[in-house]
Amino acid sequence: MAPADPSQVLDELFKESAGDLTRYFARRHDASDLIADLVQETFLQMARVVKDGRPLKCARGYLFGIARHLSHAAWSRKKHETALTLDENALQVAAPVRDERVEAARETIASLPALQREILELRFIQNLAYQEIAEALGIPVGTVRSRLHHAVAGLRERLASESNNLPNS
Repeated sequence: MAPADPSQVLDELFKESAGDLTRYFARRHDASDLIADLVQETFLQMARVVKDGRPLKCARGYLFGIARHLSHAAWSRKKHETALTLDENALQVAAPVRDERVEAARETIASLPALQREILELRFIQNLAYQEIAEALGIPVGTVRSRLHHAVAGLRERLASESNNLPNS
């Protein structure tokens, strides 16, 4: 069996995943030009991997692993740049009115450990399979299943207890 043509592999991966990657980065970064750059850089790095002939169990999972690292690097750069130029007066912005239940859900999700939050997003927002998540995060599939189970169970428990404490709408 002949090895797959690298350009064909990349074309198929792009067709299958470019939109998902764009949404993945959009949830993390608000600058549209940055999002396009991150998607492009993700595929450039993946092209190097495919060109080198590196065997991949799950190309889509590996692609999201690259995206994850690029996203973290972009956040680190932005955080560093912001720390250098942040004006305290810029923080005095009026907050929009929010639904308390939605806010409680966001706070509950934000309180989860970072890896659980990331697994939740990759599974439910990006619709990655367990194997793809494992590949993206560099952890065993069993760990993905366990952390996802604990994250969902914890969310259900916290949201149920918090909804009992909210005023009736």
